[in-house]
Amino acid sequence: MRTLRFLAAVVVVWTGYQVSIAAQNAPPSPAPAKTGVNPEHERLKSDAENAYQNGEFPKAIELTTRVLTQSPKDHVALYLRASSRVELGQMRRDLKDVRGGIEDAREAMRHGGTDQINYYLPYFYGMSTLAQMENRKEHADVVVTFASQILVRTNIKPDDRANLLYQRAAAYLFQRNLEAASKDYEAAIKLVPGHVGARLGLADCFIQMKKLDQAEAAFTSAAEAVPNNPLVFNNRGMFYQQQGKTQNAIADFSRAIELDAEYAVAYTNRGFASMAEGNLVAAENDFSSALKLDPAQPLVYSLRGTARLSQGNAKAAMEDYTQVLQIDSKNPIAHVDLGFAKYFAGDFPGAAAAFDQAVTIEANLRYVLPWRYWALIKAGQGGVAETKLGDVLTKPADKKDWADHLLVFLVGKATEQELINAADNKDETLKQAQLCEAFYFCGEKRTVAADAGGATQYYQQAIATKQSHLSAYRGSQFALKQFPAAAK
Repeated sequence: MRTLRFLAAVVVVWTGYQVSIAAQNAPPSPAPAKTGVNPEHERLKSDAENAYQNGEFPKAIELTTRVLTQSPKDHVALYLRASSRVELGQMRRDLKDVRGGIEDAREAMRHGGTDQINYYLPYFYGMSTLAQMENRKEHADVVVTFASQILVRTNIKPDDRANLLYQRAAAYLFQRNLEAASKDYEAAIKLVPGHVGARLGLADCFIQMKKLDQAEAAFTSAAEAVPNNPLVFNNRGMFYQQQGKTQNAIADFSRAIELDAEYAVAYTNRGFASMAEGNLVAAENDFSSALKLDPAQPLVYSLRGTARLSQGNAKAAMEDYTQVLQIDSKNPIAHVDLGFAKYFAGDFPGAAAAFDQAVTIEANLRYVLPWRYWALIKAGQGGVAETKLGDVLTKPADKKDWADHLLVFLVGKATEQELINAADNKDETLKQAQLCEAFYFCGEKRTVAADAGGATQYYQQAIATKQSHLSAYRGSQFALKQFPAAAK
């Protein structure tokens, strides 16, 4: 039987979103007993392992369960189901699946023998995953304690020892014992130079230790040791992206795609990097490629919607944000995104309704309140807009936040200069973001007052702040009908 993926699971972070990718670097699965072999069960287990290798964890669980229904002591089937359950639980953040995998691993050890080092690995991986999901240090302590007890054995094969060190390192990471984790990763690499999980784990460990030069060196060493593994280039691309080296990141994501043309995550990551570079057409194309490979990705629909909206294509953006809500109807940010797309498309009643739905789900989304108010005004629903103001007009000046200042201005109780002066003077980054919104809404009011020249000046000032991530910036582009040209 071939290797199992979970043994080198790596979590990749990209701009706030997490993608769990399992590097395949484990020893062979235990061989079935030579006597009393059931050919049908062996076929099912082989199919289950293939399903596991392809990331089809529910299918692997279903196939191994069929075996275990008739042969509950089949330790290979228990091992395969344990691995699949832990992977699925980690992916879905489902405690039941993770705990089920841990129990299967225990049973595999009980029936297969404690000399089967492989059987400890889904157990350790499951306990480390449980520690993360429940934020309970004692689960990681179990991994460190038992892995340490096994590692003192002198008859462990190098591959097995490397994987045990890898699992203990992951537990050390949760304990924030970064020095111990780095030593275990280095020891695993020394034993098995091609151990992808240990190499990427070491790089991640150095990042957490803020040793960025050593992290980059670890990534480069990994790329040299396993030059045909797309995960290595994807993860190094993530590192470069986080360091602001966007071109390096794009090159690594492209290399990952060259190595695996169906690597959806790399398309998504390259698309995000292209957006950061302002190449919106390339970004949209990459997001589309990722969705073609894996349609069940609400975050990628959201990213593509943003890329489309930034090009002035509000209609296509609405389609993407609607798709997000079909997958996750209670996502407040998706309602906000749809609201902005409708607003820029001129559907002000629809925009107001979307904003209202968002704040109904998440009341703390105060930045939406000025947009909801102004959408209602532009929809001719001034009376409804007034009912949404709450205590904004009576709130003491020292209690007003930026959303309050915008609302007071939109209601007509503050001048343009008073709004501009209210921008934060202590944090320059925050000030520029607030000025972008101030200039945009000044432009909106000038537009309503039929002062096209004054409105244009304010929209241009909003764009001059270079706060391209803000809806006020994007709204100014729509108002001026000025969008970035496609990169050549």
